[in-house]
Amino acid sequence: MADYAALVQPDRVHSAVFTSEDIYKDELEKIFYRYWVYVAHESEIPRPGDYCTKWIGEKQLIVSRAADGSIGIFFNRCRHRGAAVCMDEYGNANFFRCPYHGWTYNSAGDLVGVPYPSRYGEGFDKSTLGLARVPRVDTSAGFIFASMAPDGPPLAEHLGKAAGFLADFVKASPLGTVSLSAGTSKSAFWGNWKFVGMDGYHTNFTHKTVLDLRQRKAGASYNRGAGNSDKSANESWDLGNGHCRLDLTGRDKVAIGAASNTSIAAGIPDNADGHEYMRLMSEAYGDGAHEVIRRSRDVHIHVWPNLQLIGSQVRVIRPLAAGHTEVMSYPAMLDGVPDSINTERIRSFEWFSGVASFGTPDDTEVFERNQIGLRADYIPWLVLARGLTVAPQEDGSTVGNVTDEVPQRAQMKAWLRSMTSPEVS
Repeated sequence: MADYAALVQPDRVHSAVFTSEDIYKDELEKIFYRYWVYVAHESEIPRPGDYCTKWIGEKQLIVSRAADGSIGIFFNRCRHRGAAVCMDEYGNANFFRCPYHGWTYNSAGDLVGVPYPSRYGEGFDKSTLGLARVPRVDTSAGFIFASMAPDGPPLAEHLGKAAGFLADFVKASPLGTVSLSAGTSKSAFWGNWKFVGMDGYHTNFTHKTVLDLRQRKAGASYNRGAGNSDKSANESWDLGNGHCRLDLTGRDKVAIGAASNTSIAAGIPDNADGHEYMRLMSEAYGDGAHEVIRRSRDVHIHVWPNLQLIGSQVRVIRPLAAGHTEVMSYPAMLDGVPDSINTERIRSFEWFSGVASFGTPDDTEVFERNQIGLRADYIPWLVLARGLTVAPQEDGSTVGNVTDEVPQRAQMKAWLRSMTSPEVS
């Protein structure tokens, strides 16, 4: 086993953390198969019998809503010979039937049917042969998390300060709920999963095209209170437990007809639907509606290890190998708002977050160049020293300039703790 403590220093990290296949395998066991991991959203399975298939690492799961409305997460594996019992990404069914020998399970995972049962002995007990359940399942603001560890801290403790930002995200709806009902943008790149998101230092360079286009439409960034530089009012945050975020909206002003000062958040159109949205939000949140909208339209958070909320996007990261990563992106639709408000959110998603957008392809290109460079490891250390002297606040969070590497160090701290701790902590 690698000496992980020697690979992560306060101001640097060894490139093997991103290139070693042995470390990738160990990450699956020690991070993804032990800690709380985001799996799905409640809106993906709204009705009894609804299901979807998801992944934690290399293990496929069925997320199912049973007849009583409860949510169960099962390993997609027949208890007879191990074949997957469900191959569809989404659906509604009362039963999952294995195509190999016909063993049948209900939506609660119970084994309810075995063909030709007379050839099994008296000790054959169907009640002990249901689909294997993921030991722990819990939700926060409609986001469903699972942990394969039978014991460990509850989800609320794992999320800590991040839970408030999940709640902020859904408050963009006057009903306080969102739906992942507008499809999925799927992509993969030849790079390491830990590079995805929460880097405020790369924006002016990797995303110059986006910023130039934005400037043409909305004017210079310094006039809008936008932009990432060492003089910017935007911030980078370490929230603890590996959760981190960028605050790009501190100077954002919410007004009908005014675009957000970020490049990725939807504005409120100056039309009948825009005015209706503001009326609904004021009715729901009173005098604080403008602040609720400002906080909700780009929470820009990474929830360790695999969930990110950026603008209207719910992004899920799945490592496939040390140098191969899958990214699933879902535009989150607001419940209880005029259709055109959600159309604006989809346009915003397409602008930056979709696979054919102005933002994601640039990131993908850089991640793949990054992986090429990491393998040229004559000098193997990467420097993560920007803003190293920023001190934690009284509540334990650390806040730096947006270009500081506060988020990267936050994730590396959580990574090191996870890889070296004998138990989930």
